[in-house]
Amino acid sequence: MSRPQSPAGLSPSCGVTRRGVLALLGLGTAAATVPLLSGCASDGTAAPTVTGAATGEPRRGGTVRLAFAGAGAAESLDPAVGTSPCDLARYSVVFDTLFFFADGEAKPALATAAEVDSKAKRCTLTLRQGVTWHDGTPFTAADVVHTFKYRASPDRPSPSELSAYFDLDSARAEGDHTVVVPTVQPVGDPATLLAGAGLYVIKNGTSSFSAAGTVGTGPYRLTAFKAGVETRLRRNDGYWDGRGYADQVVLLSVDEAQARVNAVKAGQADYASDIAYTTAKAGPPGAGLQIRDAGDGLRTTYGFVLNVTRALSADPRVRQAIKLGIDREALVKAVFLGYGRPANDLFGAGAKYYLGDVAVPARDVAKAKRLLKAAGATGKHFVVRTAEYETGLNASAELFVEQLRGLGLDAELVKVSTTEGYDPAGMKACDAIAFPLGPVSLALTYTRSAAFETLAFPDKELKAAVATAISTTSDTARAAAWTKAQRVMADRGNWVAWGRGDVLSLSKDTLTGIVNRDSPKYPWLGRVGFTA
Repeated sequence: MSRPQSPAGLSPSCGVTRRGVLALLGLGTAAATVPLLSGCASDGTAAPTVTGAATGEPRRGGTVRLAFAGAGAAESLDPAVGTSPCDLARYSVVFDTLFFFADGEAKPALATAAEVDSKAKRCTLTLRQGVTWHDGTPFTAADVVHTFKYRASPDRPSPSELSAYFDLDSARAEGDHTVVVPTVQPVGDPATLLAGAGLYVIKNGTSSFSAAGTVGTGPYRLTAFKAGVETRLRRNDGYWDGRGYADQVVLLSVDEAQARVNAVKAGQADYASDIAYTTAKAGPPGAGLQIRDAGDGLRTTYGFVLNVTRALSADPRVRQAIKLGIDREALVKAVFLGYGRPANDLFGAGAKYYLGDVAVPARDVAKAKRLLKAAGATGKHFVVRTAEYETGLNASAELFVEQLRGLGLDAELVKVSTTEGYDPAGMKACDAIAFPLGPVSLALTYTRSAAFETLAFPDKELKAAVATAISTTSDTARAAAWTKAQRVMADRGNWVAWGRGDVLSLSKDTLTGIVNRDSPKYPWLGRVGFTA
């Protein structure tokens, strides 16, 4: 099969699709409908939140019902297909990955180690022993080899990006608990790449998925599924990492954020994921309920990516003018309503190697106007594109456009639906694209965004730094390379990351065991239960 261009080389590809952008953002093929915040004033205060889940030992038993944004009839049991929060919440408890993210770095799951040879050209995976599938058969290396080949197949709607790093078709089992896979390019930290790829391991021989036939190795097994409505799961008492607490978990697919809140208020759900800031500001909507935030390290970074294939955004003076001229405090106040803070033009906050010491640019409108004038950009047409993939994204774009006009640009807002938001042709026709990103790994942030022509920043120093960060086996060298890459993006890059907003949920105060791994929008539910 043909190989995609190397993300580590930061070579944009024109063949990428909207689905690929959604995978980078951790968003589904359909997004939740949320209230617009246009014209919403705020005094900057926010109703109190509780960080994390309830404390206390959960009791055994009971049924937990959780509402997530779904994708309607497009939801799937195939972990290579679905990308909505409801899909991903389901996959994460039915299946296991080789590695997962926690506290910004890769942790072992079905694989206990991933080692490369001295030239980083071959990766050896050591697999966990004593793991069984839901049907009682043992988990072996053959399952991982099958998963690699399944995900690499061109028949998949979105073949795995891991094919840019690993020759997945050449993976082979060496015994029951070792897999060897050649690399396509040097890979120094394979565990991080594997953790970020959404690689849920499926059983050897699996080619289709049904409610009756789907098995995994996860803490809960599937008992019923209706796309766009609900998923029913029962505890797997033989789970390799210890059995869970709730007897049953029910995932409700509810697209509208307010409808998820209403489900908790009415007692139809115990938890509503990803609620609006306007809802949180009003406080808990009933006794025994809590507004919870996922914590500072799991905030979502809001920003705009400047499309450097267009003349204005390609000029470094224009990029610097926008970074200096926008009013980040006003954006934070209007959009986050007190549940966030200004950002420093870098995505990746919360990830390992993130450069937190980069200061938030001080606003200097006079200098911004001088830079635009020197670039001949004053009065020029500048198109900003947005879709409401995140609460307040459209409102931020409206205010951003107003601020650009104040700097002297003839800014225009193009607001589209979430089905059109990251359409490649539409992105190509704009100068800036509203863009949210959670705390995914820097490897994922930099390499996957670089694969999109309208998101990429084709800078030689950046390219070299990212290539080193991906290929080196030295943690010290990797940290230095990521520092250099982030300095480039902060100094002259095409990211205007203006703020970091809390990820909020509504929950019964007795619900615990909500574990944030890849994203707080679809937490891991293997330990969910009630304290009373």
